[in-house]
Amino acid sequence: MAIASPSPNSGLKKSRSRKPSLIVRCARSPKGAIVKLTVSGHAGFADHGDDIVCAAASALVLTAAHGVTTFCGARAVTHDDPSGDYVLEVPRGGGARAQAVLETAVSGLRAIARRHPDHLSVRSAGK
Repeated sequence: MAIASPSPNSGLKKSRSRKPSLIVRCARSPKGAIVKLTVSGHAGFADHGDDIVCAAASALVLTAAHGVTTFCGARAVTHDDPSGDYVLEVPRGGGARAQAVLETAVSGLRAIARRHPDHLSVRSAGK
């Protein structure tokens, strides 16, 4: 939601020209199952360590990884790169319960992206 300013000099305008720098890529199998989530970049909503958009996205993806393995019994492989990139791979989608967890995480990420489009983008590849 853009904030309109009563005065051009008030500093309350929100720019829509900025591309989101936190990007979540969702890869799907030919049958539509989520098989990989890749998170890269930094949201830029606030300074590193104080960024609620980045923290919310991280919490969703890390919770999905935990839920898929702990509660769904699916195999998941994670890569946490020191540069800040995070990858969650679920070979063959992990089954119906794992898909429910992953779809819920992606739905939450999209809700955050709708609220903060200048800071988060969720992209899908595959079916």
